[in-house]
Amino acid sequence: MALLILCNIGARDVMWEDQEIRPAREGGERLLRELERDPGQAARLRFPILEPCLRYLLSRHRAERPWQVILFGTDQPDPKHRGSDTLYFAEIIARHLPGRLREAGFREDFRVEARRIEGINPALYDEAFEAFGRLLPPLPEGFQHAYVILAGGTPACNMGLLLQGIRRYGERLRALYPPYGGEPHELRVGHQILQAFQEAAVRDRLREGDFARAEALLRDLGAPPGLIALAAYAARRMEFDFEGAREALDQAMREGDAATRDFIRRRLLHDLDPLLGPGDPPRRWEALLRELFWNARAAYRSGRYADFLGRVYRFQEALLRYLVETLLGLPTDLAREVREETRRRWEEGIRGNPALLRFLEQQEVEGQPLDWRQISRPTYKALLAFAIEKGGTDAEGRPLVPEGERGRYQALLKQVNQLDPLVERRHRTIIGHDFVGVSEEDLRRHYAPREGEKVLDPVEGLARILRMLHIDTRDDPYSAIADFIQRRLSEE
Repeated sequence: MALLILCNIGARDVMWEDQEIRPAREGGERLLRELERDPGQAARLRFPILEPCLRYLLSRHRAERPWQVILFGTDQPDPKHRGSDTLYFAEIIARHLPGRLREAGFREDFRVEARRIEGINPALYDEAFEAFGRLLPPLPEGFQHAYVILAGGTPACNMGLLLQGIRRYGERLRALYPPYGGEPHELRVGHQILQAFQEAAVRDRLREGDFARAEALLRDLGAPPGLIALAAYAARRMEFDFEGAREALDQAMREGDAATRDFIRRRLLHDLDPLLGPGDPPRRWEALLRELFWNARAAYRSGRYADFLGRVYRFQEALLRYLVETLLGLPTDLAREVREETRRRWEEGIRGNPALLRFLEQQEVEGQPLDWRQISRPTYKALLAFAIEKGGTDAEGRPLVPEGERGRYQALLKQVNQLDPLVERRHRTIIGHDFVGVSEEDLRRHYAPREGEKVLDPVEGLARILRMLHIDTRDDPYSAIADFIQRRLSEE
């Protein structure tokens, strides 16, 4: 496989009979012209840093061809510092080193070119970093590795070359260091910095609740398998794949270390119980609403506002269903295996309450009579208006909502209905039926209830609704998992 080799050229990279050439710019330009007139004088040149490095690479990669070598020389704009520029040194090496190395076994497919670092102060780290972002080429097709030689040039330029090399070439980058008077050898600094970048990316994804991406990055990082499985658990749970989440949690217990197992036992072991089976319906509804809230909050925090609106839509619908099932005892499950039974019980329950039936038949939706046989949001809202706002009764004349609780439920229903502008906005986005864009500012314009003097953002509004139902959302498992994984990464 081919090699790309990158090197900054410093003031000691070109010697004339073991003597430094000073000043570098003026002396280098004069020497370049003299060598053009008399190429035979090139035998007096010495390249004490670059030549040993290339010979080292030849001993390790003799069969790998072609090689492309790029040498970076400085060309500063400030006249006060131009005397130290190395652009002509880079030109001298590019012209005269290949012939010398071919005598040592390099073949004709060995290309050397000089490039200029222009328009910056090469002593400034930020300017050097930006410059190498522009200067480094993509890794050519078929090239296996990119080597950076960390010796010549300023510390800032070597830092820029290394960091931008890691950004550009990733795992394919290798760092070579020739100690003064010693043999060149490879450094693991590229791998260390790449790991630091990857770990920072993992932490960002964890903070945003993007566990699917965090799982992949943890694999790339070579993290302990228990932590990878823990991220997989959170990712599958975030997608409401509770069976898959349970399998991932079992794997985390099986492959995790003692600290991971202890965390699972203390914090997660029975979280999925109310979500996996039918069990106690109210308890399952409460668990699902908590999951929806944490899910929506993660979407909002990570700036996925269209996704957030989709979760608001599902959140409101789930709340309406929960209240209909809890207060009126009507089923709402339209899963295929129970759909017909649900519809039968739904119609029987409504027809069995003449006062409720009369109320529903008087309702309209967008100017059309309500089709109460449709198990959907408009009918849920009408049912709850009957039970809560109208103080409706069941078939035996008992209040559907105890009088002492009506005030609380009226306030709750008002908050749930205040989500309507966000639901309508959802319908107009790409996850609904249109192509209207959405931003955080847009969400705040369409949703701005108050709590005392404070205007709530949409996430705070969802939390307030759950508090009114006495559903506690403070014990967030996703934040706990993110914090645990980050803490364990710091300990590795």
